[in-house]
Amino acid sequence: MSVDTYIGSRNTRNYQVVRQDGVEVLVSNALAPYIRRIELDCKKLLFIHKLKARLEMQNGMIVAS
Repeated sequence: MSVDTYIGSRNTRNYQVVRQDGVEVLVSNALAPYIRRIELDCKKLLFIHKLKARLEMQNGMIVAS
């Protein structure tokens, strides 16, 4: 899993966008067909933002960060 806070002029054609609570997550088109569900946990404590992602794959496997 990779995290970047600035997309700039990058080519994002090979990604699907998932939006929740003002956060955009780009999911690779190569990975998207194997994902059943994505859960995002976005928390803000004072000036610190914390993001946790949980992906449930089609085979039942859970990937979390």
